[in-house]
Amino acid sequence: MMESRRKILVCIFSLALIIAGCQPSVRFTSNKKGINSTTYTKPKKTEQTVNTAKYSPETIGKERYLIIEEAVNWLGTPYCYGGYSKDCTDCSGFVLNIFQSAGIALPRTAETQFEYGTDVDENEKEAGDLVFFRDKSKISHVGIYAGNNEFIHASISNGVVRQSLDDFYYREHYAGAKRVIQ
Repeated sequence: MMESRRKILVCIFSLALIIAGCQPSVRFTSNKKGINSTTYTKPKKTEQTVNTAKYSPETIGKERYLIIEEAVNWLGTPYCYGGYSKDCTDCSGFVLNIFQSAGIALPRTAETQFEYGTDVDENEKEAGDLVFFRDKSKISHVGIYAGNNEFIHASISNGVVRQSLDDFYYREHYAGAKRVIQ
């Protein structure tokens, strides 16, 4: 009996981790009169800094440089499912906006963004390439490769952050990279 209960708890915990790929963490409620409402307050930006001195338009190209610079400007933006602004954003909305600021149109969802661009070999990633992650067979998350085996993305729990591709979840769910900027 105890063993089956333990298995159930492990299954529930594992499922919760899988579902956490791109699910909403902020809920909005109505502000209509007479209805209890909760207002959203944007948290203060985290003190996460990124040394972009190693990047320059000359070393990585003008478009790639603009993409990394704009992604850095979004650090600390809170996460919300379906969002795509500096008020709050999800992973694909973040990527969409960053590339749009450089004049590059992308599809809206991580799944459709994965179909866009050219495949990039694991050791050939360059700053500004897209990196994708999957849960089971479905693409569920996207971020922007920032060099040094790190990427910038909209994390459910921390908003837009710079994170290592070696972190357990991302290493285990890595689906590949795509090059949108040639």
